[in-house]
Amino acid sequence: MRKHLGTIVIALLCLALPVAPALGQKLSFSIVTGGTGGVWYPLGGAIGGVISKNVPNTDATAEVTTAAIDNLKLLAAGKAGMAFAYDYHSVWANEGKISELAKKQPVRVVMGFYEQPLHIVTKEGTGIKSVMDLKGKRVSVGAPNSGTEEQADYVLKGLGYDWNKDFKREKLGAGESVAALKDGKIDAMFWSGAVPTSSIIDLATTPGLKMVLLPVEGEAAEKIMKANPGVFHKTAFSKGVYSGVDSDVPAIAITAVLNAMESFPEDRVYQIVSAIFANLQEISAVWKGALKLTPELAVGQLTPDAVQFIHPGAVKFFKEKGALK
Repeated sequence: MRKHLGTIVIALLCLALPVAPALGQKLSFSIVTGGTGGVWYPLGGAIGGVISKNVPNTDATAEVTTAAIDNLKLLAAGKAGMAFAYDYHSVWANEGKISELAKKQPVRVVMGFYEQPLHIVTKEGTGIKSVMDLKGKRVSVGAPNSGTEEQADYVLKGLGYDWNKDFKREKLGAGESVAALKDGKIDAMFWSGAVPTSSIIDLATTPGLKMVLLPVEGEAAEKIMKANPGVFHKTAFSKGVYSGVDSDVPAIAITAVLNAMESFPEDRVYQIVSAIFANLQEISAVWKGALKLTPELAVGQLTPDAVQFIHPGAVKFFKEKGALK
């Protein structure tokens, strides 16, 4: 079923290539996002709606995918117009460091959206109190080729784990992982997503179950960051962000961004970014963080390396708003 779904999605994407239109010609494209249990799919849908209603001669629709790396593959292949991924991905794509892309790709950042802490989640009764307790357990590391799986790999290798030997690995998306954790089929799960994520809210509010966010701090955090330079930064889940989270929980994070290829029409990118910021209230219906997003934050939460790869159309907007010099 998953293979058939992927084939259908790619076929749909092929119908909406982001080619440069003639003057006045309509531009239709897909925004590749993530799974239905995460934030990127509804956020991409909201952005697509804003674009279609507010940018002349432009239609955009969100598509379900397995997220980050596959998104970049579709983007580079010309099968999508815009793609969610992470700030360090944008840099690595230009440097030829993403093996799945085969070569350097002129990926450009449209804008940064939010800091994305890495959720490492379990429940009371599993005996897991820290990331070092995952050994020997049943752990979901995210859907295949997703950003979650990629970051779980970085974390576990940074801590000296071999996920093929040290525990039973499952490859499930956010919603599937939560269901498996509820049913006792796994002991812990990784999820890289916005805070709060709907599927994690569901887990945290399940009657008779106490969700636990594992802290990533101290020596463990240092080892992970040293092993993966330029990927993570330190942050924390704030008290009360999920039911039962009674104090701040130290974590590591990356920044979620929307990307396009350098060839995406500059004037349209300018109009798209302008429309997004003019309609944050509408977007907040699916992502509450939209109400806090500013041009300064959209640029400031990017790594310095990623800032150099902002799309020229977005650069024009951010310079007008004083977020870039």
